[in-house]
Amino acid sequence: MLITGLAGLVVAIVLVIALTRSDPPAPEARPSFDGDRALALAAEQVAFGPRIPGMPAHDSTRAWIVAQLRARGARVAELPVSVPHPREAGRTMEGTNIFASFDTTAQRRVLLAAHWDTRAVADNDPDPTKRFEPVLGANDGASGVAVLLEMARLLSENPAPVGVDLVFFDLEDMGEPGFGEDSSAVAYALGSAAFVRQHPGYRPAYGILLDMIGDRSLRIPKEGYSMQAAPAVVEMVWSAAARVGATAFAPETGAPIYDDHIAFLQNGIPMIDLIQTPFPDSWHTTSDTMDRLSAASLAQVGRTLVEVLWGIEAERATS
Repeated sequence: MLITGLAGLVVAIVLVIALTRSDPPAPEARPSFDGDRALALAAEQVAFGPRIPGMPAHDSTRAWIVAQLRARGARVAELPVSVPHPREAGRTMEGTNIFASFDTTAQRRVLLAAHWDTRAVADNDPDPTKRFEPVLGANDGASGVAVLLEMARLLSENPAPVGVDLVFFDLEDMGEPGFGEDSSAVAYALGSAAFVRQHPGYRPAYGILLDMIGDRSLRIPKEGYSMQAAPAVVEMVWSAAARVGATAFAPETGAPIYDDHIAFLQNGIPMIDLIQTPFPDSWHTTSDTMDRLSAASLAQVGRTLVEVLWGIEAERATS
């Protein structure tokens, strides 16, 4: 991410977003998101090592994510990504997006997403001698994936009143300094941009992207581009957060972030980015390790998503 300005699996839907009513269903209608389980899922990813495209840990993690999803009964597709290098003729960057669907017959669909790759160089590390070391990505990568995998468990055990798709984007964190100003620099969010190009008929009602949502001092403002292009979705999610007491969701607008939601917004799909800003000091450093994560922070985000799917979407379905 950067601060700046299927077919075949699902059917196309109309872009209609129903906002909340003031009388949510009884809390017992919601499944219980387990923050400790999500934290353990993050630790399993980190144990593979840095998930850098082309490296063995990347392949092992892809297989592990797919196995986790299939064990939960999801319909899973592994979608290859091949992106030409902007500066090196003949060279491509290769990755895999992972698409998982629950209730594939539902016309109305909600997209939940995160990136699963990690950065090859800790170029923001305060120690210059460590800036060419890889990033473990406990927060920047594993945290969002962990929440999605715990949501997969809930979806398998408690069908939601809406179709839900989980997408795990690859090639998110390969961006180079100068991206946005230098056309020869490698861009961020390559996997999500490829996904949108490859599947123009995929039209979820809205999407929610998770990125760096596990820090012990979690604070998520309303990301700038999300507020510009999908304010109704932002307000719906913040309403859900208020219902469940998720105080990490700050009431003010934050910085605009170039992230995996941008390609969807550019394609007319209202997708928002849940991301901590300012970025935590572990961002793109060798200190992005498990000790920086909190089960309570992961649970705040997870409980909010539960309220969106089993609370707000249930209200829309019965209104």
